[in-house]
Amino acid sequence: MAIPKIGQFFEKQDFGLLLFRVLFGACLTVHGVCSLRSGGALKHLGEAATAVGLPFSGVFWGIVAALLLIACGIFTILGFYFRCAMATVSVMGLIGAWQRVSLAFFFVSPYAPSALMIFIGLTFLFIGSGRFGVKK
Repeated sequence: MAIPKIGQFFEKQDFGLLLFRVLFGACLTVHGVCSLRSGGALKHLGEAATAVGLPFSGVFWGIVAALLLIACGIFTILGFYFRCAMATVSVMGLIGAWQRVSLAFFFVSPYAPSALMIFIGLTFLFIGSGRFGVKK
């Protein structure tokens, strides 16, 4: 029967981590692709880098951030250079939240994605990719 085989797959040790990793990686990839399609989103992504004091325009840093989101999303799904990708996501969240850290940072809509990137990135950084990943 097919039902017991499916049940055995759900009992595997790192299946939940795989599922969460795939969903988070898909969210990162979709956010990066959608940001590349909109000039306003690119400028919004790049404003954090210009606020930190990095040279060049906000659109340039928005393109860099969107490409990094796509790459980190793909690496997260595959489990390939997983910890490096999660460190990059955490640093991107820190740059995005550089001047906005307050109590509202954790709950208010424009700041919450940076908080989630920091927390989920650091959590995955310490957990690792699990058994279902390309090891590097």
